[in-house]
Amino acid sequence: MPAAHTASASLGASGSGQESSTGSGPHSPSTLGHALVDARNLRLASSTVGGVGLLRVAGADLGRTGLLRFGLMGEYFTNAQFPVQGAENTRTAGTFSLAYVPLDFLELSLAYRASSNTNSRSSPNVIQALGDVSVGARATREWVPGLWAGVDLRAMTFSTGDISVERPALGIAPRLVSTYDLRPKGLPLRAHANLGVVLDGAGDPPEDGPQLNASEEFALGFNRYHRLSVGVGVEAPLPGVTPFLEYGLAYPLGVDGVLVAPDGQTLSAGSAAPQVIGLGARVTAVRDLTLTAAAEFGMHRRVGLGVATTPPFNLFVGASYTVDVLGRTTPAVLEKVPERPAVAPAPRLARVEGVVVDARTRQPLPGVIVAVVGASLPPVATAQDTGRFLTHEVAGGPVKLSVRKEGYRTAERELVLQPGERATVEVALQAEVRPARFAFAVTSRKRPVGATITLRGAGEPRKVEVTELGGPVRLDVPAGRYGVDVAAPGHLAQTRELEVAEGAGAELSFDLEPEPKKRLVTVKNDQLELGQPVRFTGETSTVLHPDSLPLLAEVVDAIVRGGITKVRVEGHTDNQGDAEANLRLSRERARAVAAHLVKAGLDAARVEAEGYGGTRPVAPNLTPKGRELNRRVDIVIPGR
Repeated sequence: MPAAHTASASLGASGSGQESSTGSGPHSPSTLGHALVDARNLRLASSTVGGVGLLRVAGADLGRTGLLRFGLMGEYFTNAQFPVQGAENTRTAGTFSLAYVPLDFLELSLAYRASSNTNSRSSPNVIQALGDVSVGARATREWVPGLWAGVDLRAMTFSTGDISVERPALGIAPRLVSTYDLRPKGLPLRAHANLGVVLDGAGDPPEDGPQLNASEEFALGFNRYHRLSVGVGVEAPLPGVTPFLEYGLAYPLGVDGVLVAPDGQTLSAGSAAPQVIGLGARVTAVRDLTLTAAAEFGMHRRVGLGVATTPPFNLFVGASYTVDVLGRTTPAVLEKVPERPAVAPAPRLARVEGVVVDARTRQPLPGVIVAVVGASLPPVATAQDTGRFLTHEVAGGPVKLSVRKEGYRTAERELVLQPGERATVEVALQAEVRPARFAFAVTSRKRPVGATITLRGAGEPRKVEVTELGGPVRLDVPAGRYGVDVAAPGHLAQTRELEVAEGAGAELSFDLEPEPKKRLVTVKNDQLELGQPVRFTGETSTVLHPDSLPLLAEVVDAIVRGGITKVRVEGHTDNQGDAEANLRLSRERARAVAAHLVKAGLDAARVEAEGYGGTRPVAPNLTPKGRELNRRVDIVIPGR
């Protein structure tokens, strides 16, 4: 019986972006003992067709150069009613894979697969598919921090035997691959996505050759259609173990009308398209060795001839091992440092190794420049995934390290190195604080005037004299919430409340009103004395009369110049009419005045409002004059 396209290759070849600090150390260190989102928890592994990824979904983060990943994966599936009713099926398969990263943007892979399938409805009952080979190349790069993307191309051969005598069964599978790492954001997750096509050269069996039934097509992994492939997955690199979850779809292309089921019925291509969910975990507790266990579940049981049937489940168990073929004895971070001419190392030299972290988040910082001050040695940079560094060899004794990164304050550490030993250090960098910037422009009736601006915020109030009448005055301040008071001789003072963020700017324009010839507002004891009443547009209206707006501007002036921190607006009425209605009217009028003061610039926390109806008269309600005096708005100063 001929053999054909099989769908799987190896899983579990491990690799890592980390490296031991010594030549005898592991290429993929154990991930035990780290924090939950420690970058060292990551160990890259191969997908079932070679190259880094999950079970079938490919990854775009290739890891460090020079690592050779060996993988061996076994599969097992058995079912008494598959792929058709009454067909007892058992399948075992094994895949050996190799993957190598010669350049930091390129990965080469090779996978070899063999399988054996036993089915009561196939002829013969035992069908073996040997020699399925997949050769791939993947080119990717990191476009922004944490996001890798690129292209992957695989060429495949299928052991078709007599299915197509005149031409070999070949396949090509180009696809786009991407990986996004969420660990710098505090989440121990990495997401992968793939989109591509599989151009399958198996095609239709020749008319004069053997015609395959559904059981034989499954045994051979036979596909006569090209396919659109979609894959997404997530993994969680945790200390000691990396669980993962993925979804895959292979939609047949070029289907002419509908597919035919084994019983002769027709069905759509979408209903028979293979869809699977994979769930598994990689054990990374042992250095260099990765153990993998996973299960794959089919999303439906529809069978269409010519399309690979999806089993209800498939079990995977595998192991892998990683070798550094370059035999390096220094961390990956030093690979990018220009090498000095090879000379015999001076005896009894010392080095400094360590990690640089963010002082606030405690996360490793990549790309930090570490230099030995005063030494004629090139600096080194911290590793992309671990934030670790290892300096070049220096003479023993006192040394000073300079640690710098854009956006952070430069740090220096003084150490005493013992000849022939390594000193270990952790450096925490403080992020630079960018000040906020105010720009003040003060005018009166659109003409510039000199003024005094007082900033109320953290610490003592800060005063700025505006004397440059030709343009705005700029001032750098720490980020935070500020109250801004503006006063000028012969003008009514104004105020504003605002909050500025780090590195942001705020442009403030004040157009001051000239001071009236006769002031109507004075501060006396515990309240503001008003030279005329606050008026509204009707007897029961809560809308301020325009004639009262200049009066309230003087109220703001008095509060700002007097340094009054809080006022209470009190509304009153006479005793005419319903008491509840009077109480409601007094409250609404007090709130209307308070809202106007807040709109004029006062902080809402400085203004209270309350209504008392006719319960607090200042004159008898027996005469029209007395009732008019009782219909009033008072502004009191609590606590005086």
